[in-house]
Amino acid sequence: MLIDDLIADIKDRKDLREVVHHEEIPPKQAICSEPRIPLSKEVRDGLGSLGIKTLYEHQAGAIDLIREGRNTVIMTPTASGKSLIYNIPVVESLMKDPDTHALYLFPLKGLEQDQLKAFRELTAGLPLERGASVKTKGRKSFVPSLCEIYDGDTTAYRRKKIRETPPAVVMTNPDMLHLAINPFHQKWERFLGNLKYVIVDEVHTYRGVFGSHVAHVLRRLRRIANLYGSDPVFIACSATIANPAELTRMLTGLRFEVIEKSFAPQGKRNFLFINPMPEVSPYTIATKLFVSSVRAGLKTIAFTKARKITELMHSWVKDGAPDIGSSISSYRAGFLPEERREIESKLFSGELSGVISTSALELGVDIGGLDVCILVGYPGTISSTWQRSGRVGRSGRDSLIVMVAMTDALDQYFMRHPSDFFRRNAEAAVLDSENRSILKSHLLCAASEANLRHDDAVYDIPRFTPILEELEREGKVRHWLKGDIWYPRKRLPQMEVSIREAGETYAIVKEDGKPLGESSSARVLFDLHPGAIYLHKGVQYRVVKLDMAERKVWCRGANDVYYYTRPISNEESEIMTVAGSTGLNGTTVNLGTLRITERVTGYRKKQIHNDRTLGEFPLELPPSVFTTVGIWMKVDPGILGTIKKKGYSVGGSLHAVEHAAIAALPLFALCDRMDLGGVSYEYNPQMQSAAIFIYDGHEGGVGLTRRGFECVADWFGDTARLMKECACEVACPSCTQDPKCGNNNEPLDKRGAVMILDEWLKEPGKV
Repeated sequence: MLIDDLIADIKDRKDLREVVHHEEIPPKQAICSEPRIPLSKEVRDGLGSLGIKTLYEHQAGAIDLIREGRNTVIMTPTASGKSLIYNIPVVESLMKDPDTHALYLFPLKGLEQDQLKAFRELTAGLPLERGASVKTKGRKSFVPSLCEIYDGDTTAYRRKKIRETPPAVVMTNPDMLHLAINPFHQKWERFLGNLKYVIVDEVHTYRGVFGSHVAHVLRRLRRIANLYGSDPVFIACSATIANPAELTRMLTGLRFEVIEKSFAPQGKRNFLFINPMPEVSPYTIATKLFVSSVRAGLKTIAFTKARKITELMHSWVKDGAPDIGSSISSYRAGFLPEERREIESKLFSGELSGVISTSALELGVDIGGLDVCILVGYPGTISSTWQRSGRVGRSGRDSLIVMVAMTDALDQYFMRHPSDFFRRNAEAAVLDSENRSILKSHLLCAASEANLRHDDAVYDIPRFTPILEELEREGKVRHWLKGDIWYPRKRLPQMEVSIREAGETYAIVKEDGKPLGESSSARVLFDLHPGAIYLHKGVQYRVVKLDMAERKVWCRGANDVYYYTRPISNEESEIMTVAGSTGLNGTTVNLGTLRITERVTGYRKKQIHNDRTLGEFPLELPPSVFTTVGIWMKVDPGILGTIKKKGYSVGGSLHAVEHAAIAALPLFALCDRMDLGGVSYEYNPQMQSAAIFIYDGHEGGVGLTRRGFECVADWFGDTARLMKECACEVACPSCTQDPKCGNNNEPLDKRGAVMILDEWLKEPGKV
């Protein structure tokens, strides 16, 4: 069946008739070009062996920049040939100087395996030096080849050999760079001394807390490379985001050139928006679409937003459509590496016709040409939506993307305004390289790798001296006044720094001590309090003990329960410093540092199938206090008086503004609403008025509300629009209700919330 036939079938079927929009994106022809200095015959032959006869114009332009030694970020769609852009300059350098080295960084291990295969295919016939296995006393001894992976799955024996005889190219991830390369750089002297290129792939994934950590891991790498006399060129690749040059500068501290227009071919893309009727489950619709597509002979991928839904849909398809059961698979984090590689290989070869996945397959692992992408819910950002839909329609083939809406606010926003989705620019990826707690931990790591001096080439030591003095008072560093040098008092502080989280990490274990997982300190009181239900690989556990001194959570199997838990919490905010202010017509929006006190006072048991509250249970837990960045606004008593006269809830109106604004910020910044927090007051003693606060939900802040502050009028405009155009009267999940609200979404009143925002946004002088 052709794509057009499947679309016609979907529109005709009564059980799939909630199609609200069909967008056709016309095909594009390839535009090819050559670098200013032609490729060598050997490189051309290598490309020819892969069936590549010429380069696209954006590839040629990027290669020219890299050859000039300029840091370059390539922001083009999936399947536009980004890997060739960095592989070709690396190969050219190796052919000129066999001692050249390059470091490839990928956020996922699957990408390492994929790119290792691509690099080896490109270089298979080229005259490059490489290692080989040699026999030693009757057995083979491993000698690193031209390119090797160095990660957590690499055996200790192979790691030692890679360090001793470094390959030309090492592929790894930020975690290994942080824990195993930077701290032990003396063992990597031969590699680092000739490091010419650092490739940072999928750079858009380095945002928020993770990105803020990686920014310092890369700065530490730059310091170490300089120590050994090298100054590598950075090459970054990204999905579509609003700020590639700014993000790469924040990540590395360096200036980047941007290549952002793709000249690769693209087939016609069909985009269907389906908004299920209230009585119909979006998961049911998505499952039916998946089955229809696979049965039609079209290779199909469905993206869900949760591991549990991935497995449920897989089981529904296998039970309801046994004829295709053997040709489909689920895919998610938690699978063993060999399981994931096997699924990827079967998709690439065509042995599998369909896969149901979490975001784990969003990134660029090559799984061959797919035809249909089903998005089970709006992925949360424009950028992720295009990244996932880019998995289909490769090699110029026509494709179909279907988005099945949930009841969430942004899903329904785009169901009401589908054309806005196609007009809207991608969001900005944000991080904060000067998050105080993260910066403090990495300054300690940097000092242990090479003593910090006042004239450090990467870190502005005079500006960061107060943080170093704090580390000195804590007994973690010493300051040698004579040489103005800071040096550490203990070895390997890197082992105590998790780059995936801010703050301390808690271990989650069974009663017998067997590990289950980890949690950040920021979430442990909310998600892993005594009595909480914890889900791991489809198995339910009840938290029986939270040991905050040992940072350990003890769990017991609980497969007999039919409820989940939600914390009951409250928040308080204290303004510490003001970094900036901007005026709207009806208020002033302030940006600055806040001290947030969060208290979990109890939890609710909620029935799984109908969300009915089964009971509330008190808890006595210590408060969580942290400093972050946020915005805050006074609310004029005049508008609140009008709201009260109309019979609307004043507290509910303030609360609704807070919730809706948090829901709308992902339209402007790559984030999830769970990365944000908020609190509203009918009377705030510090401001002596009603007030609304919205803040980054991570210690020190990660740049999210700062991004909102920069585009506050547009942000609040979309917030008001989201509520105005929702069909509900007072509040619902599609506009103001938040599934994680500690107050059980009580009270909420969007009617007064819209009045507040309209007052703030109206033009001066208008009534």
